[in-house]
Amino acid sequence: MYKVILLSYGSPERTGDVPEYLSGIFNGKPVPDDVMKENIKKYEMVNGKSPSNNIIKNIMDKLGKLLNKYGDFEIIEAYKHWKPSIEDAVSGIDSNDKVIALPLFAFRSNNVSKSYEIPLNNALKNKTVNIKFINGLEDKMFNYLWVKEISKYVYDYDNFLFTAHSLPLIDDENSYVNSLYSKASEISGIMGLKNYYTAFYSQGKHGKWIEPSIYSLMDNFKRDRIDNLLVIPVGFLYEHLEILYDLDRKYRDFIEENGIKYRRAVTPSASDELIILLKNVILKNL
Repeated sequence: MYKVILLSYGSPERTGDVPEYLSGIFNGKPVPDDVMKENIKKYEMVNGKSPSNNIIKNIMDKLGKLLNKYGDFEIIEAYKHWKPSIEDAVSGIDSNDKVIALPLFAFRSNNVSKSYEIPLNNALKNKTVNIKFINGLEDKMFNYLWVKEISKYVYDYDNFLFTAHSLPLIDDENSYVNSLYSKASEISGIMGLKNYYTAFYSQGKHGKWIEPSIYSLMDNFKRDRIDNLLVIPVGFLYEHLEILYDLDRKYRDFIEENGIKYRRAVTPSASDELIILLKNVILKNL
């Protein structure tokens, strides 16, 4: 049997779980008050539950149904900072299983490898199993699903910002950076988009992070005299608090304060197109 492990960051189920969630992120160390307050604020904004939880459940159900047309597959969820943890998720795997680990992130990065591949290998070190770890989603369906979504907005929007979450520059992340640039170029080329920008968002407060920031583009926007902007979070596969808060709340306020109309393209989430993309990537890696 193939065991497909869908790996992601994780989100608490309710606002009351935020302290436990943050404690895990900070490895049991005291959580700074400003971080606690900001995260509670984020979860209160969505009634205490991130939309990503239900989306991942739907992805699991649909992907399992589709993959089982091609063989014997079981879909398993595992989270870096929530339940079930990676260690708990792999507890039922035995030596007869073939493991395919698929982090739900669009682009290849060393951050993904350190955050998910290494912990997964450690969790399975006492089991003799065949593991295939997929880092980045390379398939033609990726461009197609974003072309389909962006096409809805071309009648009302003339300016397009392709963005991805910034990463700390602990390791070489050139592959991740180039993925954003190449996908923006490919999708814009397919659609004939003339005026597009690329930048990263959610840089951390400490250390060096991937730049440029989406906020640094305002001079470009003023130079180009734009009055509308479609933000395309091409680095994310599904709706998440870091989109709903960092983009739709904070960045939207910033953009509109500068007289620019803001709109954000919807992520693929549990769409049929994303399920086909994930299926294609998995089957290519058997």
